[in-house]
Parts: sequence; C-alpha cells; structure tokens
Amino acid sequence: MNINVQEYLSALNEFTRRMDSMTQIYHPDNEIIFKPVCDHLGVSRIDTHYVPLIGKPVDTVIYGAEAPKSDVSITSKEIAQNGNVTEYTLYKKQGTPEWDNDDKQTLLGFIKIMFIIHGRHAVIQMAKRLTYGDPQMNVGNLAAFFGFVKRLIEQGRVSEFGTCRFNIKRLSMYNRNFGRDTGTLMMQRFIDGLRPLTENNVFRIGGDNFNLLFRKEKFEEIRAYLTGTPIKTDLVYPEEITMSARVGLYMCTEDDKSIDDIMSKITAASEMARTLSKDGCFVFDDDAKARADHSRMVESQFYAALDKGELTAFYQPKVDINTGRVIGAEALARWIKDGRIIPPIEFIPILERSNAICQLDFFILDKTCKDMKKWIDKGNEGVKCSVNLSRMHLGDEKLLEKVIGIIDKNGVPHDLIEIELTETTTDVDFDELRRIVNGLHQSGISASVDDFGVGYSSLTLIKDLPWDVLKIDRSFLPNGSDNDEQKHIMLRHVVSMAQGLGLKCIIEGVETVDQIQLLKDIGCSYVQGYYYDKPLPKEQFEGKLLAGYKA
Repeated sequence: MNINVQEYLSALNEFTRRMDSMTQIYHPDNEIIFKPVCDHLGVSRIDTHYVPLIGKPVDTVIYGAEAPKSDVSITSKEIAQNGNVTEYTLYKKQGTPEWDNDDKQTLLGFIKIMFIIHGRHAVIQMAKRLTYGDPQMNVGNLAAFFGFVKRLIEQGRVSEFGTCRFNIKRLSMYNRNFGRDTGTLMMQRFIDGLRPLTENNVFRIGGDNFNLLFRKEKFEEIRAYLTGTPIKTDLVYPEEITMSARVGLYMCTEDDKSIDDIMSKITAASEMARTLSKDGCFVFDDDAKARADHSRMVESQFYAALDKGELTAFYQPKVDINTGRVIGAEALARWIKDGRIIPPIEFIPILERSNAICQLDFFILDKTCKDMKKWIDKGNEGVKCSVNLSRMHLGDEKLLEKVIGIIDKNGVPHDLIEIELTETTTDVDFDELRRIVNGLHQSGISASVDDFGVGYSSLTLIKDLPWDVLKIDRSFLPNGSDNDEQKHIMLRHVVSMAQGLGLKCIIEGVETVDQIQLLKDIGCSYVQGYYYDKPLPKEQFEGKLLAGYKA
C-alpha cells in the first residue's frame, strides 16, 4: 500500500492528542477522531473482543460501525498485566491497495498505541469508580452526588429534580437474624429496585444511608417504594420481607443556588422524618423551612445563652403521698430570655439532635450540684436531686469520669445525686447502658430508668442492671379515657414487679386526687407532678426545704 509516513504520523499525533481528552474508551466521537488516521492506513472498521479475567467477554465496534467487513483484516491479541485480554481486528477498506509487510507492521504498531490508550482510560475509569463510587452497592458516593447536583445547578436544570436522603429501617436486625451476607444482599436488592426510578442516580452516604436524585414526576413512585417494598431473601423462610426506609424528601427549585442549600434541606427533612413523622417519611416544604430556620436559630443562640446565664435549673418536687414530705426533686433545664421562659419543647428536641444536649446536661448537673451545696452549707438536711442524661451521651468512654468529676468538684455527697437515663431499645445501647449504670452504682450514685413504658421496654433492662429507681411514665395513669381499666391493671403489675425487684417506684405526671387515691390503693408512695407542684425556681424550692419538706 506504501503508507505516506509523514502524513500518517501527523494524523497519528492528532489522534493521540484527541484521545487523551476523551473520558470514555468507546466515545460517540470515535468516528470523527479515528477517521483521518484510518484513512491513511486504509482501515474501514475496527472491532474489539474483550475477555476479562473474571466475567463475560464483550464484543464492540469502536470505528466504522456501518462499514461492511472486507475479507482482508489483521488481528492482534494484547494482554494486560492484570490478565485481561483485548483482541483488535482491523478490516481493510475496499478499493485500497493491499497491505504489504511494512504496512502490517505499521498497523500492528497502531494497535499497540490503541491498547496503551485504552489501558490508560481503563485506569482512569477505575480511579473514578474508587473516588466517586461505592463498589459494594455499585452506586455513586457523596462526592458523586455533590458533582451531579452542582452540574444541574450550573445547567439551570436542578428544578426538574427531586432529591432525598433515606436510611434503611431494621437493617441491623436483618443482619443479626439472617446473617450479614443476607442482610447485604437484601440491601443491594432494595437499592437495585430504585435504579429504574432514578435513572441510576443512587448515592451511598455511608452504611445504610443513601441519597437519591429523581425527576419530579417520579415522586409518588419513589415515596411508595421507600415506604414499603417486598424484597426476596433467598431464604427458605421468610422468602421475602417488606423493606422500608426513613426518608426525607425535597423538591428542588430555581432558588437553590448551591449544593449547600439542597443538602441542608434534605438533612433537615431526614431528621424530621426521624423525629416527627409517623410513617418515617417527611417532605420538606415552607413549614419545614420555618422549623429548620428555628432550629438553626436555637442552635446558634444556645452557647451564647450559656455564657449570658440565660439557662438555669428549676426543681420539681418528688413527694411521699403518705406524709406530704418532699423526698427529692428532678432538676429541669429552663431557658429564660428577656424575662420570658422559653418552653423546653421549643429547644430540648432541637438540642437533642446534636452534642449540644450533652453540654446542656453537664451544665444542669453542675448547676444542681452548686445549688445543693449551698442548701447543705445553710444547714438543710440533704435531699436527693435527679438529673437527666440524654441518650446522646452513650458512646462517651469518659462519661462516668465527667459525671463524677462534676459532683466531686462541687463537694456534693454521691448519695444525694440520682442520674436519670431513658430506657434503651438496641443491643448496642443496652451494653453501653449496662456499663454506665454499673459504674454509677459502684460510685454510690443512684440511677433511675426515666419515662419507663414510653419506648420498647424490656424486662432484661430491669432485671440485669442495678437500678435504684423506676420512673413510670404518666401514660400508665388513668385519665378518664376508655382504656382506664387496662391502664389500672398494667400500672398495678408494673409497680408490683418493680417493688419485688427492690426498686423504688415514682409515678410522673400525677395531677388529680383520684390518681393519688389509686396510687395509695396499689401501694405506690412516691410521685412527681402538678398535683403537688410544677417545676420551681431555685429560691422557691429552697423555701419548700426550709418549710420542713412539706409539699
């Protein structure tokens, strides 16, 4: 054929330059990029047969897809270091001179160049998968989500999409009951079902947490899928399980100008799905925005409020109903701003979403100890005060050290402090709770189960830990509703069980004389509630102590 070497090398330089800028091996522009060099070589079509070390072979036409195959071709098999094999076949263009030996060597050299370029692209794609993908779920990661949303914003198309963050419910239970391999398989199948609904725009944030991007017309299908979809298990029994997620949804608008705008909204929506939604699904709207703005305001002002002395402790008396004596108190956080007491419901749930609640707990413990020390120094008989610790403290290895340090710093006897902990619902929380309660008990500090009956109570929780007090939630108290008789029976048995285990029982939320009489009838002597007193400022509670502990 006698290839013009100079013209061929010029075309080859342009080919390698343009291939370097391609992001895919088999790019739609290949026809244009390959044509000049293939015209010089007399090539009409290039086929590849890719045989990976693991997986099925793949046949691809990378140039001249419409060109008919001629009878003349040259084939070369190239082997990568990882064992993958690519076989290139170049077909001669009809009507061009035959290839001589020099031409064939040039063609084999061109195949080597293609193989090197393709190998480089494969490495780049692998690096991108590792940087922007999650190989276990075969989805994108958080960096890929950021990149995708950023491009939509730049293109002015973000308002076409909805997005969400979701967390798969009960996955730890599936792992525990069926094994981690089956749990992972079920999660993969749950995610696979979302691919056609989202055009494969699924992104793993970590663990069983994911983000989605989907076209707005798919909203109802997405919500229906995430709130309950049967998934096959590959087990004899159960053959399938309905899997669902806790999901926060947001429909993007033209006003969303940054990824931070969108992330803050789906983060707020997912948190509201956890704390406010009955079915675990929450859609971020104008009302939710107002609540999110309020949450950010509370969080931003909290630490300044601590410094300004706006936060303090009020004390709600605990009373022996047989004598009327105050036998203790619960210290409760109050935020007083510009002369107004901010209701706890307006800030406690917000602080519980972050470590800010831990700062508040330690502050209230310190404030309570300081107040108690003053009462003791005035000659008052010691009265036990309880302080709440949020579940957010679980996992803090130094929690016991911090609690004991605050008590000892203020010179308060350990037997005058009671730490209230909310009942737990998971094995991990239970083990941590065991460590904390045992540590408090060994240090002479009382521990109580707070709000018993609100969550999913376990007899193991009561039986296996050295609690001192069981605080029974007000929901057990008859209040004139249709199920009062059932409440009466349950309350009687809970009190009897606790007392049989040597625990002191305190009923919260007592408000009526009928409730007092009922508690006397079933032998429960200790109560806390508005029947005797609301939470009192330090000075008023101190007055109760000086008056002889009578409520």
